Amino acid sequence: MKLLRLLLTGCIAVTIILTACERKLTREQVKDNLVKAMTEYLQNEQPAGAPPPNFKMEDVSWFEESDRYICEFTVKLTRPDGTDTTGIIKSRISKDFSHVTKK
Repeated sequence: MKLLRLLLTGCIAVTIILTACERKLTREQVKDNLVKAMTEYLQNEQPAGAPPPNFKMEDVSWFEESDRYICEFTVKLTRPDGTDTTGIIKSRISKDFSHVTKK
């Protein structure tokens, strides 16, 4: 009986520890991390010798899957000659925000 009680207490403790350590992000934190990941991706994708990109993330919409986010960014791009345009970039971003793949 004592062993059963000890085993049950151990299982409950492990369950509490595992669920307490899960990282729960707010919607605003997810949005900020998605924008940061895409911004870094776009800055790093510039060819050597190209002028630095001048863009602003206007908005992002996303759908969360088990291992990634499916995203659609609205981006305002300002060209070196002063003209600008707004476009849509679709991408997949990993849950840890480290891998970005454009669609």
